[in-house]
Amino acid sequence: MEQFRKPTPADFKWIHELILAADVKSADFSFCNIYCWDLNIDSYVRRVNDRLLVKMCLHGEIMYLYPAGVGDLAPAVRAIAEDARINGHRLIIRGVTEDALSSLTGLSDREPNITCDKDYSDYVYLASDLAELSGKRYHSKKNHVNRFTADHEWHFEPITRDNLGLCRDMAARWFADMEAERDYDYAGEAEAIHNALAIYFDVGFDGGIIIADGEPAAFTIGEMISKNTLNTHFEKASPHVNGAYTVINQEFARYMLNKYPGLTYINREEDMGIENLRLAKQSYHPAFMVDKFNVEWTI
Repeated sequence: MEQFRKPTPADFKWIHELILAADVKSADFSFCNIYCWDLNIDSYVRRVNDRLLVKMCLHGEIMYLYPAGVGDLAPAVRAIAEDARINGHRLIIRGVTEDALSSLTGLSDREPNITCDKDYSDYVYLASDLAELSGKRYHSKKNHVNRFTADHEWHFEPITRDNLGLCRDMAARWFADMEAERDYDYAGEAEAIHNALAIYFDVGFDGGIIIADGEPAAFTIGEMISKNTLNTHFEKASPHVNGAYTVINQEFARYMLNKYPGLTYINREEDMGIENLRLAKQSYHPAFMVDKFNVEWTI
């Protein structure tokens, strides 16, 4: 019987196929979040039929991700429960979206404990809204773009082998600048971006970079998680270049709409309870939120 093991870039193909088949909207199931965040989320994977199983350690607690995929859910849940029993873990299934709750809880006669942490709800936007920034509610965003255009000679480029090093250098400078603030531990994110750039051309990531006045001003990395949904993983802009965040956000949405005509939604992930991040994400007016539940049984 297959056991849980550390994922590698070679696992991208089958994991991505199962995620696409599941038609997910949650960022939890992206390959980047499973593989790249190893410092913060110590993930292990295995496959049960056409379901992806992910075992992770969050804040010192072993949890299992909801078994995304297609087909009978019961064998995947039994495999999770057996692993928890053998290893003496609590049986906690994380990342259960509201539409999946009944199918999961209906597999057991026992009443589970269900909790939802709104700090980890995903913000999902219409891709066309982010690309066009039209209407009164995006007036301030449009002003940022206009000011940026007036102040700089700039252009957008997809990430290539020629400019990937610029993204790596810019990330290093960004984290060096943020280190001075000391208001958040950026080590996990720094490693995740390093990992994403290291495997960028081995897996199905998409990304772009803004070059302003001959220098990198912003970059972003994303991944399609369903036929109509993009997950934006990372978005970094120079703190010394006003408007760069707005511009990279808009240009990446435009680029991805052109590359994937079926793209409808962009998932920009959670705010983690960070007030400034929450305000920034709310300012782009999400179409909806993806709430994620933890379901725990006593075993």
